[in-house]
Amino acid sequence: MTYAVVRSHALIADLLDSNQMRTIASTDSVEEFMLQIAQTPYGQVTLEPDVNPSVSLERIFYRKFIERIVKVVDLVPSNIGELLQTYYYMRFETLNLDRILRGKFSDATPAEIQASLVPMMPYRAPSYQALSEAADIDALLELLKGTAYNTIAEKLPVYKQYDAIWPLELELQHLYSLTILRSVRKLPRSQRRMVSKIVELEADIENFLVAVKQSRAPKEGEGFKPEEMFDATYGISTDVLQLVVDGADLRDSVESLGEPYSAILAPIYEGDVALIRTNLRSQVYKTVNEARAGNDFGFNTIMAYLVFSELEKDDLVGIAWAKEQGLQGEEFLKYLVVPNVS
Repeated sequence: MTYAVVRSHALIADLLDSNQMRTIASTDSVEEFMLQIAQTPYGQVTLEPDVNPSVSLERIFYRKFIERIVKVVDLVPSNIGELLQTYYYMRFETLNLDRILRGKFSDATPAEIQASLVPMMPYRAPSYQALSEAADIDALLELLKGTAYNTIAEKLPVYKQYDAIWPLELELQHLYSLTILRSVRKLPRSQRRMVSKIVELEADIENFLVAVKQSRAPKEGEGFKPEEMFDATYGISTDVLQLVVDGADLRDSVESLGEPYSAILAPIYEGDVALIRTNLRSQVYKTVNEARAGNDFGFNTIMAYLVFSELEKDDLVGIAWAKEQGLQGEEFLKYLVVPNVS
């Protein structure tokens, strides 16, 4: 454990700093972006043929991050290694299942869906290929029955009731958060809080965004009962979510939550969900730093390295997408974390 902590300190120091990330963000094209990446520890990267450049780069950065996870897991005690694997592999699998659901709902081809997935082997789900080749949502959910994602399949009637995939996505998020919080209980009490706070915060924000969506779709939301839909609530209660669904003043609802929720959710007034997610990631960064301030020699340091690595990965994926869209640095800099918190 001691070696893993010392190694994590060194690895944190090797991550891209704010100046490096700003330089990368200031590039004018995907080609320039890749030249800048080549001058970092990532080295020269090669795009996949016949794949959108930003998608190919996302897959590259995910592979690099997964390599980092594997190396850390090899260094730590088995109980911590199991938690890290569950935390990240299920996190990525949740993203993959979400993308498969969205792809099926939008009639994307199996090839298009598979190209969008995080490059990993299934963790607790059936074959991603089989899921992406399912005839429709009904057939996809049938494949999830009897698996760790059985509760998603049980939401089929709700999916049909609303003719929307948000109930499936919400259940997917709830399942992830509940699974991680159960896994965290296996750690000593002193090592649980940081991960729990991150998972609970992420679940709360997703719940609130769904509630806002329902408040703006009265026909779709008729008869909507938060206590039946929100299986996992933490800092934002079902009572608050019910008020939001019922059309309570949004600003009053957000401000009543207090920090950090009010700051994270402030962009909702302009409908900027992307900035809300950036604010959430920034709060995760702050949560980790606060935990390190209390104890920077133990599990907190190991988890900090992986959290900071994920934030780096997310920023690089965002920049790659922006370059593909022809956006300039200052236009999207506020949607990055590393340049603004380091």
